[in-house]
Amino acid sequence: MKKISIVGVGILVLVVLVSGCTNYNNTTSNQTSGLTLQVISNNSWNGTLADSNGTQNISGNGNATYNLGQTPGAVTVSLQNNGNGNLTVELVTKNGNIAGSESTSAYRGIVTLKPNS
Repeated sequence: MKKISIVGVGILVLVVLVSGCTNYNNTTSNQTSGLTLQVISNNSWNGTLADSNGTQNISGNGNATYNLGQTPGAVTVSLQNNGNGNLTVELVTKNGNIAGSESTSAYRGIVTLKPNS
């Protein structure tokens, strides 16, 4: 019976680890390859990020950086500002150039960024 429990726990841990994998690498460090999405905020935000990998719900509190890879295709970002303060969304190339940027300071304001359209 103990052997079955240990195997069951091992499988559960594996399922939890695998289910946490996503197409996006959310990190606060600078990315040096491909395109990155930078969210600059001093409060909470939520919305969607769409590219050639599909659409994903994203949310956070404060700053965040998402590595979109070398060829993300058409990128669309739509985020809602959930507090008082600024919310800025930037798409940054591997060379540090800003491919698109939008901001709002309105409470519940929406930022939509479609730099490829």
